[in-house]
Amino acid sequence: MIRIKQFHLADILTMLIITLLGIAQGQVTVFYVIYLFWFQEFIRTLVDFVYLIWQKKTIREKFDFIKISFGSFFILFIYVVFIVVVFGFMLNWNNRELLGQNILVLMFRNWYFNINMFLFLGQYIYFRNQSNNSQLQMPLFSKRHIILHISIILGALMQLAIVPRLNIENRVWISALVILPFMLLKIFLDRAEK
Repeated sequence: MIRIKQFHLADILTMLIITLLGIAQGQVTVFYVIYLFWFQEFIRTLVDFVYLIWQKKTIREKFDFIKISFGSFFILFIYVVFIVVVFGFMLNWNNRELLGQNILVLMFRNWYFNINMFLFLGQYIYFRNQSNNSQLQMPLFSKRHIILHISIILGALMQLAIVPRLNIENRVWISALVILPFMLLKIFLDRAEK
């Protein structure tokens, strides 16, 4: 049986390695990271939903659970609209290069993002298959939603106040400095999860 700490370690290591490779190639933006966090939460919610549906015995239980679960998916929908509109387009409207990178991520044409998603999906399904899912729940609001909240606030602050003041010519260094707080936040909150 795999433990949650082992899953988080594998998740963090693969995400860090792939994201660092993406930064070196100039393929990672603030939108990339926030959208990556959102997409990971979407995958978790979807996989947990499927596992919980399988646990329900009757059609009535399944239908009631689907109605209750609507709130989790609705919150994720609100997040993704905000993330795509604000971070994908509005904050980078005057920067054609970043806007182009964001569009590639959104259209699944950024291979670093795609690899991150496929690896996370595989890891999470494996984790769920190897775990005791008897205590599995789908809360309306969780610690991972806090990661999204803080990432949105931190991302807006960095793009509006900090990045314009950085006098660094090398785009790779700017990307690394901007992405670092997000990665540290995810590592810190994931390590705290039992």
